[in-house]
Amino acid sequence: MGENTQNKKIAIIIMASGYSERFGSNKLLESFLDKPLFTYTVDLVASCQAEMKIIATRYEPVIQYVKENVPSMSIVWNAHPERGISESIHLGIRYLKQQKDYEEYAGCCFMVCDQPLLQKESMQELFKSFYTNPEGIHMCVTKKREGNPVIFPKQLFDELMVLTGDKGGKQVARQHPELVHKVYVSEKELSDMDYKEDKINLEKEHNKHNMR
Repeated sequence: MGENTQNKKIAIIIMASGYSERFGSNKLLESFLDKPLFTYTVDLVASCQAEMKIIATRYEPVIQYVKENVPSMSIVWNAHPERGISESIHLGIRYLKQQKDYEEYAGCCFMVCDQPLLQKESMQELFKSFYTNPEGIHMCVTKKREGNPVIFPKQLFDELMVLTGDKGGKQVARQHPELVHKVYVSEKELSDMDYKEDKINLEKEHNKHNMR
């Protein structure tokens, strides 16, 4: 990526602390096809070119998997998951700010752990979009939804740090519509697993796609 990315480092923060109340059990540890759901996001991030990779979690199986398979990924313990998704955002940014090379970072990509069909090519497109305009907010979208992953520029970190409860970055993005750049991906890539039936539908979608 050469000179184009100089002083435009990106950190990725994986938010893996949720209660999965709608799912009925801890969906991150739920098996999707042949492995735990959270591993799809961790493996995808491991393959990305980001200079810093952070995961905020409170689950021992997640910690063990990361230590064994992606030792370069930094693990941040979330002691207060009851504070909602905003706590994972705060923990990730705080950890990044403690790094010696923090000044070289231009933005942070936030990811959830329940989008197992998200593709590496889409992440590459998202990063490419950010590198062309590191002052903007860059998010993966479909015709029906906007959402994660999303990259926020450093100048909005302070606004992300005052989020509370289960309010994620979308709230900040809504306040800055002029900064939003959309990267269109397929509907199935942003499909998440909020309910048990979502898992069944996503597995069918995956199998249908792979049989073509």
